[in-house]
Amino acid sequence: MIHVLGLGLCRAHHSPDTLSLIRSADLVAGGSRLLNELGIEEDRRLPLTALDEFAAGIRDRAQRENVCVLADGDPLLYGIGASLLRFFAPHELTFHPNVSALQTACARFSLPWHDCRVLSLHGRDDQAPLFAALTHGSLAALYTDHNHSPDAIARLLLERGVTGWRMHVAEALGGPEEQLTTITLPEAAQRSWHTLNIILLERTQAPTLTLELGLDENALAHADGLMTKQPVRAFALSLLRLPPDATLWDLGAGSGAVSLEAARLLGKGRVVAVERQAERVRHIKKNVARTGAWLVEVVHASLEEFLENGSSRTYGTHGTYSKAGTTQIGRETCLEHTSHRPHTSYSSLPTHIFLGGGASDPVLARCADLLAPGGRLVVAAVLLSTLETARAVLGRLGWPLTVHQLIHHASSPLGGDLRLVPSNPVFLLETQKPSSDT
Repeated sequence: MIHVLGLGLCRAHHSPDTLSLIRSADLVAGGSRLLNELGIEEDRRLPLTALDEFAAGIRDRAQRENVCVLADGDPLLYGIGASLLRFFAPHELTFHPNVSALQTACARFSLPWHDCRVLSLHGRDDQAPLFAALTHGSLAALYTDHNHSPDAIARLLLERGVTGWRMHVAEALGGPEEQLTTITLPEAAQRSWHTLNIILLERTQAPTLTLELGLDENALAHADGLMTKQPVRAFALSLLRLPPDATLWDLGAGSGAVSLEAARLLGKGRVVAVERQAERVRHIKKNVARTGAWLVEVVHASLEEFLENGSSRTYGTHGTYSKAGTTQIGRETCLEHTSHRPHTSYSSLPTHIFLGGGASDPVLARCADLLAPGGRLVVAAVLLSTLETARAVLGRLGWPLTVHQLIHHASSPLGGDLRLVPSNPVFLLETQKPSSDT
């Protein structure tokens, strides 16, 4: 029998039944800190090491003995329990829930948490889920690590331009050093924090413009009407067929209208809006702020520069590049503080690309190379020369191609009646990269 025991945050959370199971167990497995706190004897303990070895040791002993696995907080909330389910069938594990850091922190700050978006940044270098949570929710809880301390998170949000949010930090919950702080993002960025902490981000101001499909172009910042019109956006997004976790590159983003509406569709994905004109970049950032679409990452670069560097490097906030990091497994534990500043990594391939402008032969070829297998590419073309260039490149690749021509008419008053005014025809080319070379 394998019991996975949540120990809560302090000794007061240890129930008599939990302590009885630990005393009677032949083997007690878990992190060294927990084993030491409970005074588990050397001949009864299995310290947490590499997860596969740890699971193998538990399985071997559980065939003939009673085993308890110790977990901080609740074992199934970014805890060891979720990791063990990769190695054991559910019926092989008996879970014992307990009070989590999330539950306690929300209680301390009097925050209802039924709609809270919970995520762990422990051991991870992808901050996209954080920005997705801020885009679609009003309360987000973050389990942290030494790379994602409260000051580092605050700096990350400020670099993205996030406004309308404040930070609650619960340090050393349940212990004698417990401290609760409600603070602005600029203030949080300047402080140091206890090594054990959990962050709650609370929305304090609603966006001025609702993030929705069919955004009113009159409410968006743009230059001289330079934006993808609403009917084209709707059709292009339908052709992209974005799943909730897509990685979309919006190349030649203009006002960012396609990026914004894509952000509305993505529950946990990412959108990278690339634009070379400085004024248009300012418009995109302003539109992101108006709608609160914080998962849209705005990159000021030419398509050629971005496609050459962005696919294999970490694109820093100020246009510098460095090697991308690695991803590890998270757990419900808050680790050491550090002043490390997270960067945004584009090392993952885009699953979808919308090319709204600049569809030259080299750009299309590079997009085709970087697009993930099975990924979708949609190209907008107004000029016949752009249409022919795209057809030629995709023809060389042998990818399936469908060309759509969109001509939209909108009513306009005339002589006490209405007339229909046509917009410029737009070609939308849709294709999908083969899943393999075979």
